Amino acid sequence: METRDHYFWKFHSFPAVPMSYEYAAWEGTDMTGYYACIPYRYRIGETMATAGMVCDVMTGVKARGKGIFTKLGYYSTDAMANEALDFAIGYPIRPEVIPGHIKVKWKIAYEMPIYIRFLKLTSLLKKKKLGFLAPIGNKLLKLYNSLFVNNEINSDYVINIIEQDYFFKLKNYEKFFEDWQKTVSNSLMKTMEFMQWRLSAPGSTYKIVTIHKHGHLVAVAVTRKSVMEGITVLAIIDMMLIPGNETCLPALNQSLFEISKNYEAEAIVTMMSKTWAKNYRLRGFGFVPSPYKFRLIIKKLNDKLSDALLFNEVNWHLMWIDSDDL
Repeated sequence: METRDHYFWKFHSFPAVPMSYEYAAWEGTDMTGYYACIPYRYRIGETMATAGMVCDVMTGVKARGKGIFTKLGYYSTDAMANEALDFAIGYPIRPEVIPGHIKVKWKIAYEMPIYIRFLKLTSLLKKKKLGFLAPIGNKLLKLYNSLFVNNEINSDYVINIIEQDYFFKLKNYEKFFEDWQKTVSNSLMKTMEFMQWRLSAPGSTYKIVTIHKHGHLVAVAVTRKSVMEGITVLAIIDMMLIPGNETCLPALNQSLFEISKNYEAEAIVTMMSKTWAKNYRLRGFGFVPSPYKFRLIIKKLNDKLSDALLFNEVNWHLMWIDSDDL
């Protein structure tokens, strides 16, 4: 995103003081490198901590191969430490950038695959110059997806699909989030104030599935229409569920399917750890892991938090909402 509106939303409206941290390398009056992060608040175990969520790292085309990425990486993370940030966090997907991060003392915590549930194969087959196979492929896919239809919707649950402006008015979200956060070890502080910022990128529209049981909010899924590799998809950027309410998952997945149909999306996609893919029963709803994998990388900036807490996959609940993607 290259618009002024998007830049000022991301780096100059975040609900914190300061709102962001930006660093640059210069050669005369030419910017040759850029390194930026946003101060995301996390609860890590029983400790509150601030992470520098590194979301934009760039090196000028003419400056590559001169060690600027390494020098700027050291400079920026040292500066973050001096600003009392506790750790830096990032989500690279391109393998070629990993060595540069490792050189600056980042560590890989674990991988997070993109999980996909295809609804149509038309665009994918056209991209591979196999469009003539689409009618047959779509019929076979429809048969495959029929294996995952679950019509046993628990009548105790009330399901609504709303847009972000209505979501921001929910009175019981804060109580829901408080209860949900007690069930996970490491989690982003997704307060309503944070959600109002995160879901208000210029030009963005989100559909949020809310599920109530006996008047209590028990599950939330945040989605957005996107285009990935030329395919229109419905991306699930966050999903939270109070344990003990797993029987609402069929209704939740049915709602995701309905949103996808309205968007004419050809797939539903999400990014999460293998642990949470199992907890949310993704395979049981027709999702498969793709070859595309994000990596959670972390650089400790002080000794406040233990490696055991930070680098163990089962401690984390991370999805796209933890990044600046989507």
